[in-house]
Amino acid sequence: MDALDRVAGPARDLLRRVDGSLLSSGAPAEHPVWPLLRRVGALPGDVLDAIGGLAPEPLRGAAAELRRLAGEYAARQQEMAVPVTWTGAAAEAYAARWVDLGAHLGSDAVEESLAGRLCATAEYLDEVADWMVSARATLAEALAVVLGSAEAVALHAKPDATAAAATMAARVLDAAATAHDEGRDVPARRAGRLDELQYRPAAGTTHRPGGTTSVRL
Repeated sequence: MDALDRVAGPARDLLRRVDGSLLSSGAPAEHPVWPLLRRVGALPGDVLDAIGGLAPEPLRGAAAELRRLAGEYAARQQEMAVPVTWTGAAAEAYAARWVDLGAHLGSDAVEESLAGRLCATAEYLDEVADWMVSARATLAEALAVVLGSAEAVALHAKPDATAAAATMAARVLDAAATAHDEGRDVPARRAGRLDELQYRPAAGTTHRPGGTTSVRL
């Protein structure tokens, strides 16, 4: 249980009142809540539901599984080799192709390989999970301020206190806008590093007919 879980219960009841005031009475004309409403595109109660539903731990579990799989990919490089009894053109072609495929499987230290891309995806998932933790903490801090504010007291005492409701809504929506911007930056930092990696044989590894192969029994 984190800070957002602890404040979510009382905050949900307060934000229900805030949302109701915004929907029924609006807000003062020049109040900063208006641009925030347009920017976020959601009411404060919706923000709590959305960010409160973020669960980082499943992503961390998926990242760990991807790293395990990347290790298996890298290990496959060592499982096949040209039989020592093979000689000739076919054996040379097989050896060249296997080296090429091995580079494609790669290791977790080489990003331009399947194993490397798995590790890059795992890093991305961890970064998204970190963003979720940050977003939840940012919203929890805003809600803690709102719950202890004079505006909350005013709205409880007078349900039509539109300015008070708008001020609380602005605080929550500002936290949501911050979280949104930070979240949008996460995939931007990974541009090109998560794309599909197609196998392209290196020059000299394509099959050339002819030649002989010898097998020692």
